[in-house]
Amino acid sequence: MNDYRALLRAPRFRAFWLALLAANLGSWCVIATLPILVAQRYGAGMVLVLSLGLRIVPKVLLAPLAGGLLRRFGPARVASSAMVAMAVLTAGLPWCDNLILFQAVIGAIGTIDLFINPGLLALRGAVTPAGLSMAGNTMFSVADRAAKVAGPALGGVLVLAGFAPAFAVFAAMTALAAIPIARFSAPPDARAADARSGSLTGFVRIIRADRQIVGLLIASVTYMVMLGGLRPFLFWANRDWFGASDTAWTGLLVAQGAGALIGAVVSALFVGRFLRGMSAYTLTMLTGIMEGAVHLLLLFAQNSAQAILILALAGIPEIISTSAWFTAMQERLAPAQQALFFTFAAPMWDLFFALGIASAGLHARGVLSLSSYWALVSLIATVPLIPLLGRGAAASRAGWPRD
Repeated sequence: MNDYRALLRAPRFRAFWLALLAANLGSWCVIATLPILVAQRYGAGMVLVLSLGLRIVPKVLLAPLAGGLLRRFGPARVASSAMVAMAVLTAGLPWCDNLILFQAVIGAIGTIDLFINPGLLALRGAVTPAGLSMAGNTMFSVADRAAKVAGPALGGVLVLAGFAPAFAVFAAMTALAAIPIARFSAPPDARAADARSGSLTGFVRIIRADRQIVGLLIASVTYMVMLGGLRPFLFWANRDWFGASDTAWTGLLVAQGAGALIGAVVSALFVGRFLRGMSAYTLTMLTGIMEGAVHLLLLFAQNSAQAILILALAGIPEIISTSAWFTAMQERLAPAQQALFFTFAAPMWDLFFALGIASAGLHARGVLSLSSYWALVSLIATVPLIPLLGRGAAASRAGWPRD
């Protein structure tokens, strides 16, 4: 725990962490309340699926543009400018009465978000003191999970006062977070290294050189499919299975975040012991399978209370798996390789997240029942990890070459 105290005593890290927390909080408020706004105005069918997807698809299509701007102007300048623009659009979203304009603004928000997350990821190394990268990554996960707990709850409360004031508050959070972000900069050599090596060929070379990296990439994209499908599933389950109001679904998101926050504490206390007994790769796969299996139990939830308990339990292996995943990446890849890997992996995550959201159309169009839809999504995230777990155990015995 001394590492975490040292991090919070570092002024640059503390300022960045608080800004990240505020930005994540505003984002989770929007995530929780946007489906409510869409459902009340346009219904909970394909318009809801389209609205969720429009926040993701532009990230996939415009990823090369974002990479070029980040290299040219620096992550701090790009991210902070994009955050201000997103704040303006977020505040104006409730005032868009026309469906086409409404969807256009959502698409613009998704496009702008493309420039925020990569920029914030690029700044993490710059603000983390030397030797504390693993603890720093855990703290960044805590910021996201804490926002996942508080954001839906806060969004659900604020929306009771009206959509316009609620979204104005969400926008203010994002705008305030942009102020300290604008003051940071990446290490001088980080952009140069990215410009020299940031090619698809280099990314493919990394994948081909290490089969565990392939396994970790598969685990991450299948997880994103389930994460994308989880939100529309919870919204529909809250309405159709549990008979609750639309605003009550934010309680399900709070439960998911609470479990992840508990998992973050468990990870901070015990992940070192876990890693002494198994590799980070094996721990990633094992806890990923556990997470998918627990999520599958949502099929048997009879009421909101049971669903909340299941989501809280699922959040614990989720955060442990995430921490172990980043640890495995740090063990397998040098810092320059990590930067190259994430440059191309992030758009893939967005794509598979969008596929998870789009898969909700199988239920919205009546192709699958809600239970069949969720069984499919959960198994997509779980079944591929089983052979990967065995592969990791075999690698521990035989040893796989890194290069």
